[in-house]
Amino acid sequence: MRTLRSGFLFLLVAVIMGIVAVLVGLISIPHGASAFTGVIGAVATPLTLLLVAVGIALYAIFGKIRPGMRRLSEIDDRFRISYAGTTLILVGLVKMVLGLIVLAAVFAAAASSSEAMRGAVIGGLTLFGVLVIGAIIALIGNILTFVVGAFKLQSRYQNSLYMAAGILFVIGIAFLLVGFSGILTLVGYVLLMYIALGDTINKLSTATATPAHA
Repeated sequence: MRTLRSGFLFLLVAVIMGIVAVLVGLISIPHGASAFTGVIGAVATPLTLLLVAVGIALYAIFGKIRPGMRRLSEIDDRFRISYAGTTLILVGLVKMVLGLIVLAAVFAAAASSSEAMRGAVIGGLTLFGVLVIGAIIALIGNILTFVVGAFKLQSRYQNSLYMAAGILFVIGIAFLLVGFSGILTLVGYVLLMYIALGDTINKLSTATATPAHA
């Protein structure tokens, strides 16, 4: 549970850093639009912050949340589906990254002739399908890990904050699907999970310590 909680702390840091990166970009890019070097300088800072945020998020999911779910699945079979969800996230991300790399290589190689470009367009459409499939796999993994995982935690530890967090995550996904930002619901989800896990850890620690004092 402590591993899971630290994962959500790192995830919260990543989300906040991502928000800061977007805000910095919105503020700095218009001011640097008068010259090419100004644009490069304006883009560099938010892009760096965004890359750091992505790195922290990946560490949170695969370095903390995934091991936490694995340990939970070892003591409660109900969490196996959430641990499997972290695997699907990994598979989906790998598919997307490889698809983007191959897609860039195909179009770079096809730039030499129009005939090659036509072939690249067909290949690009195929790779775009791979990217979509990877995104769908990752989305399913996120649902199994963060939504189903929250509901399983609520069922095991009887804390309504887990249920509220899972519902917030679903709302965030719905917002994204209809073209709205789900960033506020994501922040709310992570905060609720962090608080709920802390409460559960305190209760488990108290329950463990009580017999020792008896």
